[in-house]
Amino acid sequence: MGGNTLGHLLQVTTWGESHGESMGCIVDGFPAGMRLDLASMKEDLKRDVPYPVLTRRVEENRMRLLSGVYRGRTLGTPISIIVRNSNVESDRYKLIAMKPRPGHADLTYRMKYGHWDWRGGSRASGRTWAPMIPAGSLAKQLLDLIGIQVTTRILILGGVEVEPKGPNNLQTLIQRLAKEAESTGDATGGLVELSISGLPGGIGAPWFWRFQADIGHAILNIPGIKSYEVGAGIAAADLRASEFNDDLTWGSDGSVRGRTNNAGGVLGGITTGAPFVCRFAVKATPSILVTQRTVDLNGGEVDMVTEGRFDANFTPRVQVLAEALAALVSADHLMISGFLPHDSVIPYEERLTYTKVEVD
Repeated sequence: MGGNTLGHLLQVTTWGESHGESMGCIVDGFPAGMRLDLASMKEDLKRDVPYPVLTRRVEENRMRLLSGVYRGRTLGTPISIIVRNSNVESDRYKLIAMKPRPGHADLTYRMKYGHWDWRGGSRASGRTWAPMIPAGSLAKQLLDLIGIQVTTRILILGGVEVEPKGPNNLQTLIQRLAKEAESTGDATGGLVELSISGLPGGIGAPWFWRFQADIGHAILNIPGIKSYEVGAGIAAADLRASEFNDDLTWGSDGSVRGRTNNAGGVLGGITTGAPFVCRFAVKATPSILVTQRTVDLNGGEVDMVTEGRFDANFTPRVQVLAEALAALVSADHLMISGFLPHDSVIPYEERLTYTKVEVD
């Protein structure tokens, strides 16, 4: 199975299955000398399940760094991150091992590999992405060095537009959707907006290293993401050029800025210096307690009520993962363009005179 590595200079390779003993990733190309904020990494990992009321599988998500760090600072060597699975219930999946679940990758994995781990979705499960969260937290700490922030917010949840205040605020919607899922056995989706602020202009490259394309490549690999748009997005189809084009002006710092940001912070695949803005749709969890029709690979068709634990709505869980991936892609491109160091965050002159060696 190929396709498990993300990035150009800063690369992350993932491994593990949903119901395996553990999962992990290897971060390669991270510069030496960076003092890590482990507390921040663990806090991000807690956001994997920000609202337990929406999911029936809550993991402890204990993280370990196995390599690449000494005395709290990175070595410039591959950083190995491991996250163990501690809340696994595989037996219930035996009943559906030969019955592909509608909306899941059961059928396509069997078509491609012939033999695969059918427990809990295996490699296709969103659970396997947990190690990417601390990997992204590493990248966020790099971005902090030059004042770049990656944030997300939920625009639509369960078909309802989220209000900062009022009856449709996020907390109220979450409680409402949890109750609805409990009574109906069905699940819902949502729409998330991601912003990257502080990006300098000139990041990205034409053709196949376009910044928005690499962000989209990462985001669209998250299980359950069904659409991705940048700036004005699909609304651009209804705009005239005179309406879409961002008029230019001088900023207070002497730089050229757009008066608007319909382009979403990127032109020709290269950042403009404005915030990068994109949105992506999260489909409803396909594992539901509503009767669905499928085939039995031993022959015939059957009704199915999915056995296993599922999320009433996993849109909030996608937020921290999308931030992690966007941070990794951004840090990678900033290294390519020379805005972030690739070898070490310690200045070259200091490395030449660094004669003191710390010993126990």
